[in-house]
Amino acid sequence: MKVYSLLSFIDYEGSDLEGVFGSVEDVLKCVESGNGKWHAHDLGYVESELGEKLDDVLGKIVYVSFVNFRNEKVEV
Repeated sequence: MKVYSLLSFIDYEGSDLEGVFGSVEDVLKCVESGNGKWHAHDLGYVESELGEKLDDVLGKIVYVSFVNFRNEKVEV
């Protein structure tokens, strides 16, 4: 089963797992619902099989556009 892990990145601090979803559409809905509230420099998701260990997150991540807490559009 494919899952999509949404990660937020803050420069010089690291990343946080924001959620795990069953589809890309669900990831994008979550990103959109948080627009104006995201405290991050980047947001992105990684596709994997359920239970798969993720070794190369930065090599597999798909970044998405969002609106941050300053109400600024962050484009990919």
